[in-house]
Amino acid sequence: MEVITKLKECPKITSITVTQEKQLQLKWSKVNGAEKYSVKRALSDKGEFEHIAWVKECVYIDTDVSPDVTCRYKIMAYKKLEGKKTSTKLSPVRAAVVSDIPAPADFQAEENNGKILLTWKAVADAQGYIVSRRNDFYSQILPVARTNKCSFTDEKIVSGQPYHYSVQAFLKGDAGERQGNFSPEAHCVSLDSGEILEAKASFGKKISIRVRLVAGADGYILQKSETKEGPFADSVKTESGIDVALEDKAEKRLRNYYYRVVAYKNVNGKEHRSAPTKTVQLKSR
Repeated sequence: MEVITKLKECPKITSITVTQEKQLQLKWSKVNGAEKYSVKRALSDKGEFEHIAWVKECVYIDTDVSPDVTCRYKIMAYKKLEGKKTSTKLSPVRAAVVSDIPAPADFQAEENNGKILLTWKAVADAQGYIVSRRNDFYSQILPVARTNKCSFTDEKIVSGQPYHYSVQAFLKGDAGERQGNFSPEAHCVSLDSGEILEAKASFGKKISIRVRLVAGADGYILQKSETKEGPFADSVKTESGIDVALEDKAEKRLRNYYYRVVAYKNVNGKEHRSAPTKTVQLKSR
Protein backbone atom coordinates (compact mmCIF):
# COMPACT_ATOMS: atom_id res chain seq x y z
CA MET A 1 0.00 0.00 0.00
CA GLU A 2 1.36 3.40 -1.02
CA VAL A 3 2.11 5.81 1.82
CA ILE A 4 1.54 9.43 0.84
CA THR A 5 3.97 11.78 2.59
CA LYS A 6 3.26 14.91 0.60
CA LEU A 7 1.10 16.12 -2.25
CA LYS A 8 2.94 15.97 -5.55
CA GLU A 9 0.18 16.65 -8.04
CA CYS A 10 -1.37 19.99 -8.90
CA PRO A 11 -5.17 20.27 -9.33
CA LYS A 12 -6.40 21.43 -12.72
CA ILE A 13 -9.75 23.08 -13.30
CA THR A 14 -11.44 20.92 -15.95
CA SER A 15 -14.59 22.97 -16.53
CA ILE A 16 -16.54 26.06 -15.47
CA THR A 17 -20.18 26.12 -16.50
CA VAL A 18 -23.06 28.57 -15.99
CA THR A 19 -25.93 26.92 -14.10
CA GLN A 20 -29.63 27.57 -14.67
CA GLU A 21 -29.55 29.76 -11.56
CA LYS A 22 -26.89 31.97 -13.23
CA GLN A 23 -24.14 30.71 -10.94
CA LEU A 24 -20.74 29.29 -11.82
CA GLN A 25 -19.98 25.61 -11.26
CA LEU A 26 -16.31 24.63 -11.09
CA LYS A 27 -14.92 21.12 -11.47
CA TRP A 28 -11.28 20.10 -11.13
CA SER A 29 -9.03 17.06 -11.14
CA LYS A 30 -8.63 15.02 -7.96
CA VAL A 31 -5.29 15.14 -6.16
CA ASN A 32 -4.30 11.80 -4.67
CA GLY A 33 -4.13 12.11 -0.87
CA ALA A 34 -5.73 15.58 -0.63
CA GLU A 35 -8.08 16.13 2.32
CA LYS A 36 -9.61 19.40 1.12
CA TYR A 37 -9.30 22.12 -1.48
CA SER A 38 -9.13 25.89 -1.29
CA VAL A 39 -11.04 27.84 -3.96
CA LYS A 40 -9.53 31.25 -4.69
CA ARG A 41 -11.09 33.97 -6.84
CA ALA A 42 -10.18 37.33 -8.38
CA LEU A 43 -12.70 39.70 -9.94
CA SER A 44 -10.37 41.32 -12.48
CA ASP A 45 -7.25 40.46 -14.43
CA LYS A 46 -5.22 42.63 -12.03
CA GLY A 47 -7.14 41.80 -8.87
CA GLU A 48 -5.86 39.87 -5.86
CA PHE A 49 -6.96 36.26 -5.44
CA GLU A 50 -8.94 35.72 -2.24
CA HIS A 51 -9.89 32.46 -0.57
CA ILE A 52 -13.68 31.99 -0.86
CA ALA A 53 -14.33 28.37 0.16
CA TRP A 54 -13.03 25.10 1.58
CA VAL A 55 -14.43 21.98 -0.07
CA LYS A 56 -13.73 18.26 0.18
CA GLU A 57 -15.06 17.25 -3.23
CA CYS A 58 -13.72 18.34 -6.62
CA VAL A 59 -16.70 20.55 -7.39
CA TYR A 60 -17.86 23.96 -6.19
CA ILE A 61 -20.74 26.28 -7.13
CA ASP A 62 -19.99 29.96 -6.74
CA THR A 63 -23.30 31.61 -5.84
CA ASP A 64 -21.79 35.05 -5.23
CA VAL A 65 -21.36 36.15 -8.82
CA SER A 66 -22.68 39.18 -10.70
CA PRO A 67 -23.76 39.27 -14.35
CA ASP A 68 -21.11 40.37 -16.86
CA VAL A 69 -18.32 40.32 -14.24
CA THR A 70 -15.39 38.07 -15.17
CA CYS A 71 -14.29 35.78 -12.35
CA ARG A 72 -10.88 34.14 -12.29
CA TYR A 73 -10.31 31.01 -10.22
CA LYS A 74 -7.49 28.81 -9.01
CA ILE A 75 -7.49 25.77 -6.72
CA MET A 76 -5.02 24.53 -4.11
CA ALA A 77 -5.10 21.08 -2.48
CA TYR A 78 -4.24 20.52 1.20
CA LYS A 79 -3.35 17.63 3.49
CA LYS A 80 -2.45 17.65 7.19
CA LEU A 81 0.85 15.91 7.88
CA GLU A 82 2.29 15.62 11.39
CA GLY A 83 0.05 18.44 12.53
CA LYS A 84 1.07 20.77 9.72
CA LYS A 85 -0.67 21.61 6.47
CA THR A 86 1.04 20.62 3.26
CA SER A 87 -0.23 21.95 -0.04
CA THR A 88 0.24 21.69 -3.76
CA LYS A 89 1.05 24.48 -6.14
CA LEU A 90 -1.93 26.52 -7.27
CA SER A 91 -3.76 25.29 -10.33
CA PRO A 92 -3.54 27.22 -13.59
CA VAL A 93 -6.11 30.02 -13.62
CA ARG A 94 -9.41 29.61 -15.46
CA ALA A 95 -11.82 32.45 -16.12
CA ALA A 96 -15.58 32.58 -16.61
CA VAL A 97 -18.45 35.07 -16.68
CA VAL A 98 -22.22 34.86 -16.31
CA SER A 99 -23.47 36.42 -19.53
CA ASP A 100 -26.23 36.01 -22.08
CA ILE A 101 -23.66 36.63 -24.84
CA PRO A 102 -22.68 33.15 -26.09
CA ALA A 103 -19.11 31.92 -26.37
CA PRO A 104 -17.65 31.81 -29.89
CA ALA A 105 -18.01 28.31 -31.36
CA ASP A 106 -15.39 26.14 -33.08
CA PHE A 107 -12.47 27.92 -31.44
CA GLN A 108 -9.21 26.42 -32.71
CA ALA A 109 -5.48 27.06 -32.49
CA GLU A 110 -2.83 25.82 -34.91
CA GLU A 111 0.84 26.48 -35.60
CA ASN A 112 1.48 28.57 -38.70
CA ASN A 113 5.06 29.33 -39.79
CA GLY A 114 6.40 29.97 -36.31
CA LYS A 115 3.24 31.74 -35.16
CA ILE A 116 -0.06 30.52 -33.71
CA LEU A 117 -3.25 31.12 -35.69
CA LEU A 118 -6.56 31.27 -33.79
CA THR A 119 -9.92 31.00 -35.55
CA TRP A 120 -13.55 30.87 -34.43
CA LYS A 121 -17.12 31.39 -35.67
CA ALA A 122 -18.84 34.75 -35.42
CA VAL A 123 -21.22 35.56 -32.58
CA ALA A 124 -24.40 37.33 -33.69
CA ASP A 125 -24.32 41.11 -33.08
CA ALA A 126 -20.83 40.98 -31.55
CA GLN A 127 -18.84 44.18 -32.02
CA GLY A 128 -15.52 42.51 -31.37
CA TYR A 129 -13.64 39.77 -29.58
CA ILE A 130 -11.17 39.55 -26.69
CA VAL A 131 -8.41 36.93 -26.99
CA SER A 132 -6.91 35.73 -23.70
CA ARG A 133 -3.86 33.53 -23.13
CA ARG A 134 -2.01 31.68 -20.40
CA ASN A 135 1.09 29.50 -20.43
CA ASP A 136 2.56 26.82 -18.20
CA PHE A 137 5.00 29.17 -16.49
CA TYR A 138 2.55 31.98 -15.79
CA SER A 139 -0.79 30.44 -14.95
CA GLN A 140 -2.92 33.58 -15.05
CA ILE A 141 -5.12 33.93 -18.15
CA LEU A 142 -4.92 37.48 -19.44
CA PRO A 143 -6.17 39.43 -22.48
CA VAL A 144 -3.57 39.68 -25.26
CA ALA A 145 -5.60 41.15 -28.11
CA ARG A 146 -8.85 42.71 -29.25
CA THR A 147 -10.09 42.24 -32.79
CA ASN A 148 -13.24 42.67 -34.86
CA LYS A 149 -12.30 39.67 -37.00
CA CYS A 150 -12.91 35.96 -36.35
CA SER A 151 -9.20 35.20 -36.32
CA PHE A 152 -6.01 36.33 -34.63
CA THR A 153 -2.34 35.49 -35.21
CA ASP A 154 -0.23 35.42 -32.07
CA GLU A 155 3.29 36.43 -33.08
CA LYS A 156 4.66 37.05 -29.57
CA ILE A 157 5.45 33.45 -28.71
CA VAL A 158 8.48 31.43 -27.67
CA SER A 159 9.32 28.28 -29.63
CA GLY A 160 8.61 25.15 -27.59
CA GLN A 161 6.39 26.96 -25.05
CA PRO A 162 2.81 25.63 -24.83
CA TYR A 163 0.06 28.26 -24.88
CA HIS A 164 -3.59 27.99 -23.86
CA TYR A 165 -6.14 30.38 -25.37
CA SER A 166 -9.75 31.42 -24.90
CA VAL A 167 -11.88 33.99 -26.72
CA GLN A 168 -15.02 35.93 -25.80
CA ALA A 169 -17.28 38.32 -27.70
CA PHE A 170 -18.20 41.78 -26.45
CA LEU A 171 -20.94 44.36 -27.02
CA LYS A 172 -20.90 48.07 -26.27
CA GLY A 173 -23.94 50.08 -25.21
CA ASP A 174 -25.08 53.01 -23.10
CA ALA A 175 -24.19 51.09 -19.94
CA GLY A 176 -20.69 50.36 -21.21
CA GLU A 177 -19.04 47.19 -22.48
CA ARG A 178 -20.57 43.78 -21.86
CA GLN A 179 -18.28 40.75 -22.19
CA GLY A 180 -19.56 37.36 -23.21
CA ASN A 181 -18.84 33.83 -22.07
CA PHE A 182 -15.36 32.37 -22.54
CA SER A 183 -14.89 29.71 -25.18
CA PRO A 184 -13.40 26.35 -24.20
CA GLU A 185 -9.62 26.58 -24.21
CA ALA A 186 -7.60 25.79 -27.33
CA HIS A 187 -4.02 24.58 -26.88
CA CYS A 188 -1.03 24.93 -29.17
CA VAL A 189 2.75 25.09 -29.40
CA SER A 190 5.15 26.19 -32.12
CA LEU A 191 8.29 24.08 -32.52
CA ASP A 192 11.50 24.86 -34.36
CA SER A 193 11.94 22.58 -37.37
CA GLY A 194 15.41 21.54 -36.24
CA GLU A 195 18.32 20.43 -38.39
CA ILE A 196 20.02 17.16 -39.30
CA LEU A 197 23.65 17.50 -38.21
CA GLU A 198 24.94 14.10 -39.28
CA ALA A 199 23.63 11.19 -41.34
CA LYS A 200 25.47 8.00 -42.22
CA ALA A 201 24.85 4.46 -43.39
CA SER A 202 26.79 1.53 -41.89
CA PHE A 203 27.12 -2.12 -42.85
CA GLY A 204 24.16 -4.24 -41.82
CA LYS A 205 21.68 -1.75 -43.33
CA LYS A 206 22.08 0.46 -40.25
CA ILE A 207 21.13 4.13 -40.63
CA SER A 208 22.21 6.73 -38.04
CA ILE A 209 20.82 10.26 -37.88
CA ARG A 210 21.83 12.98 -35.41
CA VAL A 211 19.74 16.14 -35.10
CA ARG A 212 20.07 19.48 -33.36
CA LEU A 213 18.20 19.82 -30.06
CA VAL A 214 14.80 21.49 -30.47
CA ALA A 215 13.75 23.62 -27.48
CA GLY A 216 10.68 22.25 -25.72
CA ALA A 217 10.41 19.05 -27.77
CA ASP A 218 9.21 15.85 -26.09
CA GLY A 219 10.94 13.76 -28.73
CA TYR A 220 11.73 13.26 -32.41
CA ILE A 221 10.28 11.23 -35.27
CA LEU A 222 12.45 9.87 -38.08
CA GLN A 223 10.51 9.71 -41.35
CA LYS A 224 11.55 7.66 -44.36
CA SER A 225 10.71 7.40 -48.05
CA GLU A 226 12.11 5.60 -51.09
CA THR A 227 11.68 8.74 -53.21
CA LYS A 228 12.75 12.31 -52.55
CA GLU A 229 9.21 13.59 -53.11
CA GLY A 230 7.65 11.11 -50.66
CA PRO A 231 5.29 10.13 -49.27
CA PHE A 232 7.22 9.92 -45.99
CA ALA A 233 6.19 7.48 -43.28
CA ASP A 234 7.11 7.51 -39.60
CA SER A 235 9.91 5.04 -39.00
CA VAL A 236 11.42 5.70 -35.55
CA LYS A 237 10.06 7.73 -32.62
CA THR A 238 12.03 8.74 -29.54
CA GLU A 239 10.41 9.66 -26.22
CA SER A 240 13.11 12.03 -25.07
CA GLY A 241 13.64 15.60 -26.18
CA ILE A 242 17.30 15.34 -25.14
CA ASP A 243 18.13 12.13 -27.04
CA VAL A 244 18.89 13.43 -30.53
CA ALA A 245 20.45 10.29 -32.04
CA LEU A 246 18.05 8.17 -34.11
CA GLU A 247 18.74 4.80 -35.69
CA ASP A 248 16.87 2.92 -38.39
CA LYS A 249 17.36 -0.27 -40.33
CA ALA A 250 16.80 -0.22 -44.08
CA GLU A 251 14.73 -2.95 -45.68
CA LYS A 252 17.23 -3.67 -48.45
CA ARG A 253 20.94 -3.17 -49.11
CA LEU A 254 22.37 -0.88 -51.78
CA ARG A 255 19.18 1.12 -52.12
CA ASN A 256 18.66 4.86 -51.78
CA TYR A 257 16.49 6.04 -48.92
CA TYR A 258 15.42 9.55 -48.04
CA TYR A 259 15.13 10.72 -44.44
CA ARG A 260 13.84 13.72 -42.56
CA VAL A 261 13.07 14.43 -38.89
CA VAL A 262 10.20 16.20 -37.13
CA ALA A 263 10.12 17.25 -33.49
CA TYR A 264 6.94 16.78 -31.47
CA LYS A 265 5.41 17.93 -28.18
CA ASN A 266 2.27 16.73 -26.39
CA VAL A 267 0.03 19.53 -25.18
CA ASN A 268 -3.18 18.71 -23.33
CA GLY A 269 -3.30 15.21 -24.78
CA LYS A 270 -2.66 16.22 -28.39
CA GLU A 271 0.58 15.72 -30.32
CA HIS A 272 1.89 18.81 -32.09
CA ARG A 273 4.62 18.41 -34.71
CA SER A 274 7.19 20.78 -36.14
CA ALA A 275 7.83 21.29 -39.82
CA PRO A 276 10.26 18.62 -41.12
CA THR A 277 13.99 19.16 -41.51
CA LYS A 278 15.57 19.20 -44.94
CA THR A 279 15.68 15.75 -46.54
CA VAL A 280 18.91 13.75 -46.64
CA GLN A 281 19.70 10.85 -48.98
CA LEU A 282 21.53 7.71 -47.84
CA LYS A 283 22.37 4.46 -49.60
CA SER A 284 21.99 1.40 -47.37
CA ARG A 285 25.03 -0.89 -47.02
